[in-house]
Formats: sequence, C-alpha cells, structure tokens
Amino acid sequence: AVLDGAPYDTVLTSFSMCTVRDPQATVANIVRLLRPGGKYVFIEHVLQPDVGDPHVVDDSGRVDVRFWARVQNLINPLWRAIGHGCNINRRTGDIIAGARGWESVDYRSVRPVIDLQSRIMPLSFGVARKAAKAAE
Repeated sequence: AVLDGAPYDTVLTSFSMCTVRDPQATVANIVRLLRPGGKYVFIEHVLQPDVGDPHVVDDSGRVDVRFWARVQNLINPLWRAIGHGCNINRRTGDIIAGARGWESVDYRSVRPVIDLQSRIMPLSFGVARKAAKAAE
C-alpha cells in the first residue's frame, strides 16, 4: 500500500513508463510520493529524439532519425498488443521534464546503432529532483 504524504527519498522506474495508460498522471503521482528534495531516477525506451535534440549524447548522424521514428509509429499498435501494453513511441524524457514540481531534471538520450532493436528503441535516462518546497 502507498502511504499518504510524501515519504519516499527515491523512486526508480526502468522500462515501465511505456506501459502506463497516462504517463503525465503517473509522473505527477511520482512527484506527489517524493519527499521535498527527493529523486526520481529513470531509464526508458522512447521515440527517436529529433535531429539536434540537445539531450542526445551522441548525435553523429549514423541513424536516420525520421525513418526510424516513422517505423516506431507504424509498428507501435502491433508492438503494444504483443508487448504487454508497451508503447515505443513516447517522448518519456520530455514528459518527465515537463511535469510540475521538479527543482531540476537532468536527462540524456542515446541512439544505439547496435542492431535493429536498438534502432527501434532508443533510450532516455536521468534524474529528476523534487523541489525542496512548493512553488508559491
């Protein structure tokens, strides 16, 4: 059972935000569960970041971003059906960064070029820190 209030120092998610029905509401709940100054640590697979996205660690141009984003969007309905609700076309890092209540959000994205699966599922990972006190 989840306790009332904000008792948690840290919340960690790994490859799970893709399956929640409402990622914005889920992140808002994570913020609510963290104590002031608490950390949210995450790693998630995401939609191919746009060309020039400042969060991308290595944007060497070895991946045709637009092509692979189209592939992700095209296969997402099938992927979701066979992948236990997993959506491979969310911008989860941006969703987390855009939530209210953070003092800071530091995240990066990588575009591995190892194999087909890595091109379909680039990664975002980072840490968000809840504001030490509520904004006035």
